[in-house]
Amino acid sequence: MSTQAKTTRIDASLESDVESFLQKHPDFFERHPELLRQLKLPHESGQAVSLIEKQVAVLREQNTTLKTRLERLIENAKKNEKLSQQIYALNLSLLDADSLDSVIEIIEKRLSREFNADAVVIRLFNTGHPAMAAHPEILDWDEPALGAFEKIIAGRKPICGSLKPGQLESLFNDDAGHIGSAALIPLVESDHSTTCYGMLAIGSHDHLRFRSDMGTLFLKHMGDILARVLRRHLTQDQ
Repeated sequence: MSTQAKTTRIDASLESDVESFLQKHPDFFERHPELLRQLKLPHESGQAVSLIEKQVAVLREQNTTLKTRLERLIENAKKNEKLSQQIYALNLSLLDADSLDSVIEIIEKRLSREFNADAVVIRLFNTGHPAMAAHPEILDWDEPALGAFEKIIAGRKPICGSLKPGQLESLFNDDAGHIGSAALIPLVESDHSTTCYGMLAIGSHDHLRFRSDMGTLFLKHMGDILARVLRRHLTQDQ
């Protein structure tokens, strides 16, 4: 082995020992403060700085990073709180609705106005209930368009993202070409029920408004409430 190779090996071993020692004795420089003034580290400006100055710079950078993360967390918390309040108010309005017409009107108007939705559509499967006769948006189970949503209905959970052309046309009709992303919410009675009353679709012109990786908890809560409200209006005797 050459002298240079031996020296490199010894230096690497010594460096490892020093690192291990400092990790086991983090108060070493507190007991030897004079070393902090003697140690010099290269700086991006080309000037040498003391270890203390380097530590201060690192801590300042870490503080900036943590501050940015905290601001993002606070911003997201505020958005979630506002969204929670909006859905709570929406649910109360749905519970007070005295007819199927009122339910549909509340959903379409409040989602468009308060949730900044560019398109809101409710598709209800025809149960034969008299209250549904006045609503052309009803889709029968035998409709060909239903096939485009079978997997979503079977999954029983909201999904978000870009839709296929056939799905867009079935839901949004003339507005289909303007919808960049959407949220689809199956209106199922419960996680254990086989009954599905239809689907709620919320569309946006923004391709990034509804992403496939976004959380859907609030959407599911809204869908659960709407399904129960629909059950009341679609199963009661008239």
